[in-house]
Amino acid sequence: MVLRYIYKLLAILTCLVLLLLGLNYLYFYYQEKPEAGLSLPSLPALPKETRLMVIAPHCDDETLGCAGIIRNVLASGGQVLVVVMTNGDGFTFAVKEQFHRLFLTSSDYIQSGYARQVETIHALRWLGLPDDHIIFLGYPDRGLKTIWAATWDSSQPYRSRYTDSDHSPYTNSYRQNAPYAGETVLANLEQIMRDFKPTLILSPHPADEHPDHAATWAFVATSFLKIRNSGTALWPELYTYLIHRGDFPIPHGYKVEELLLPPRPLQKRQNNQWYTYPLNSDNEFIKEQSLKEYVSQLRVPIMSNFLHSFIRKNELFEEVQIPVIKHEPSGVDLSILDSWQNQEPFLVNPRGVNPLGALEHGANVTAIAGAIQNNALWLHFHIPGFSKKRMRYHVSIVEYHGQQGTFQREKKAFYFSSGDTNLPMDDIIRCQDDVVSKLPYPPQGLPDYFFIQILTKDIFGAISNHTVWQPALIEQNMANDSNR
Repeated sequence: MVLRYIYKLLAILTCLVLLLLGLNYLYFYYQEKPEAGLSLPSLPALPKETRLMVIAPHCDDETLGCAGIIRNVLASGGQVLVVVMTNGDGFTFAVKEQFHRLFLTSSDYIQSGYARQVETIHALRWLGLPDDHIIFLGYPDRGLKTIWAATWDSSQPYRSRYTDSDHSPYTNSYRQNAPYAGETVLANLEQIMRDFKPTLILSPHPADEHPDHAATWAFVATSFLKIRNSGTALWPELYTYLIHRGDFPIPHGYKVEELLLPPRPLQKRQNNQWYTYPLNSDNEFIKEQSLKEYVSQLRVPIMSNFLHSFIRKNELFEEVQIPVIKHEPSGVDLSILDSWQNQEPFLVNPRGVNPLGALEHGANVTAIAGAIQNNALWLHFHIPGFSKKRMRYHVSIVEYHGQQGTFQREKKAFYFSSGDTNLPMDDIIRCQDDVVSKLPYPPQGLPDYFFIQILTKDIFGAISNHTVWQPALIEQNMANDSNR
């Protein structure tokens, strides 16, 4: 009798879990579903002398997002360089399929990384790319997020839990034995950009849900801005491509007659422009043959369906516009909300695909504006429902200083809630749906540019929402624009 009740209870709980999962899927599917009848402009025509640099977080991302444009640039006489950040050596399901054993060793993961490199070489041969135009950096799969945010110094590198190494164990890496550290990644990307001199860079999208993709975006944007602020004549265009977000691409699966379109929340953001890059039937066929080289991924059923979802009638790119934080006169009182009415947000946070965030509806940071005044950075956070929810907001700022030929990276972090903060009380103003903070700097101490990210946590410390790593330039450091 007791067992019967236990079985019934388990059956009811199972049904409830399945129902919640189904409702969750439908909620985010229709939230993310592209706008009906959406028509996007085509990517501007590329000149024959285009020098295209594609940065891929893992082996296969370059083909998923950029195969058609790579092939067309090469066919028209341009140059292409593909830079692969990691060898995808942390995908346990694929490694188990490769070695057919339950307990894997660090050597297994490394051998899997080499196998994925070979797949990339074969895939890109279909597109006409010579083998020596592929660079493998050899950084740790599923480790780039930590390297970007917390493991910057090469004297204290990150250790991969897959390869059990704190440096690249691959003999063919761009820099052999490269320590798993942020400063090394940045130095590699900067040197490659300076050597290749791209006119167009394609990077992962900042709103990509995979942490390696989001971190790759941050590294690429940092390298891009560092070179741009150095006064060099190198001024490439920067666009992004999206791979991981909810059920993207919608509709999912092998739909060769469908268009690849951006998720509705990303497409609806202000001051952004998505472009379609049409593919003819020949390019679609070649892209499919290229993807078939990724045998290690296709052996995993869910990955096979995912990879085939990118064989569409087009590819999709978003143009990157780096916002500028401007100076405000001393007479403007930035502690008053009315002073921010005409300020353009430099970060608009789209709705995410976090189930916890859907349950914790409201009190998410929806927009951030900024201003410089009297050697201080002022930030205005718009948070509908802020005063009614018991949420805590953790703000991380990674800033870069390049004055007088030096280059320094510094981090700032602070938090606030409706009743608590670690900022001086004179430097924060909390209102019903808004928060204004002030970060003082010493004279001449403002950064050239910075990245900002906000994590929203509930009362239990779980992350219910987060913004992208958003870069912004400081107005006083825009003198180099006159040299463009």
